[in-house]
Amino acid sequence: MEPPILLRPYRPSDLDALHRIDQACFPPGIAYPRLQLKFYLRAKGAYCLVAEIASEITGFILTERPGKFAHIITLDVLETYRRRKIGSLLLDAAEAEAASCGSEYMVLETATNNKAAIALWKKHGYRQTVIIKNYYGQGLDAFEMQKQLHRHAVAH
Repeated sequence: MEPPILLRPYRPSDLDALHRIDQACFPPGIAYPRLQLKFYLRAKGAYCLVAEIASEITGFILTERPGKFAHIITLDVLETYRRRKIGSLLLDAAEAEAASCGSEYMVLETATNNKAAIALWKKHGYRQTVIIKNYYGQGLDAFEMQKQLHRHAVAH
């Protein structure tokens, strides 16, 4: 029997682990430098939820909710822990939290060539709204994707 997945709020002592995970999940130029990640974590309206299995941080979601439109900054799950619904649990909880704070929509950007991420977002009801040219640098575009949130959503 596998140990349970625990979701908990981010603590400042998690920064190094989250930075390592982000670096492992995304290539250079897309992964956030440590200072930028720290900036997002400390920003007004930031919300970060961490997933742990047996006291090991396996993934996290970082959002900002400035108002009507909440924004997913990043959703990261270590490769060895993927396909265990960790990303879905984090996403569902972050959506419920944003809705409870009054956000009506969740918005994100994802690389147009990241087929696994696009499939995850679509599975959770996100729809492409626009293409942002060169979002990740020269020649690498992003889809902006959006989902309407519902206030009756319940965090897991």
